[in-house]
Amino acid sequence: MMKIKQFLSRWSRTIHRWVGLYFAVVIAIYLIEIIALPSAFSSGLPTVDGKPPTQTVAENTRSLLSLEQATHALISLQPEGINTLQDIDEIAYLPTLGVYRFENKKRLFEWYLDAHNGKLLKYGFNSTDFLEYRGLLGWFAPWIHNLIEMSFLFFKSTLAVSGVYLFIYPFLVKKNSEMKSSVVVPGESPCDSQ
Repeated sequence: MMKIKQFLSRWSRTIHRWVGLYFAVVIAIYLIEIIALPSAFSSGLPTVDGKPPTQTVAENTRSLLSLEQATHALISLQPEGINTLQDIDEIAYLPTLGVYRFENKKRLFEWYLDAHNGKLLKYGFNSTDFLEYRGLLGWFAPWIHNLIEMSFLFFKSTLAVSGVYLFIYPFLVKKNSEMKSSVVVPGESPCDSQ
């Protein structure tokens, strides 16, 4: 029984060492991507991470632009990142904020337009979504991102199980040694063993 416990303890330590190295490599890749990728993929646009812009109550009382009017207003502003209407993949009206959001899902560019006067409020590159969906080498090939993400979750679970065993192991050894010391050899009185 003791040999099995020692084997499991050694196995858990080995797993921790190699999985820890794997995590270090993945974290290093992610840190490099956080620094290098936004500037490489943003085409010079500012970042739009954070909350969308909101309008004041006074502005919300005015009439609302139609979707077609808002699209024409955006194109007439000639915003960076839009050359034609084909550059816009999604248009959404956010009623609680009083804005239209235009998005290029492939390049993760966003533009926020005042839904009442057509003024461009905020625009740029969504680096948070880019790193979430295309980080961990997903910008190179999406399947690599999925593979790294799935293996990361698997190894995290493995670390949790082996970590619990490493935590419990000293208590098991202590209990085992206490049991051995309390065993009385036949023909010997308890006083003789002390």
